[in-house]
Amino acid sequence: MAKRHIFLTGFMGAGKSKIGKHLAELLQWPFVDTDKEIEKLTCKTVRQIFEQDGEVVFRELEKEMIRKLALQPQAMIIALGGGALNNPQSFELVHKSGWVVYLKSSPKAILQRVAHSTKRPLLDVDVTDEERKRAILLQRISELLKKRENIYLQANIVLDRDGLEAEQVAEKLLEQIKLFWKT
Repeated sequence: MAKRHIFLTGFMGAGKSKIGKHLAELLQWPFVDTDKEIEKLTCKTVRQIFEQDGEVVFRELEKEMIRKLALQPQAMIIALGGGALNNPQSFELVHKSGWVVYLKSSPKAILQRVAHSTKRPLLDVDVTDEERKRAILLQRISELLKKRENIYLQANIVLDRDGLEAEQVAEKLLEQIKLFWKT
């Protein structure tokens, strides 16, 4: 299987979708977000799938969506869900069919981007005190990121995105991709 896609991985809130859209514009390639495609397919939000069907069902849908996209002949930028590469079959398929980019971000930077999001079921915290909620979220993000970091670090390119706007990250990433393609 020829490598033709660029897969963006990283923790939720790392900016995979925003950065992916900018990178797709720079390369003039199509952009696809696996979570959005699953939502279109099921007519449910990711949150609804988690709540109504469970994480196991979501992960199976995610695995099938990755397989479908990886087999597409046209090169694409594909934003993966934060836990997508935990599935060994998805991990192998992604690495065979494209280049994997880890958009690295610190727990504190992730917290800044996701603190008020209601679409991330793995970060649900039922606490009204804002300071306590942020502390619990930071701990949860840190723990989950620690569990996933080994998988993320197996990417072809690791790019620290903290302190940069999505457009800047996309431009920086394009430079690295061009260097990577030359080798």
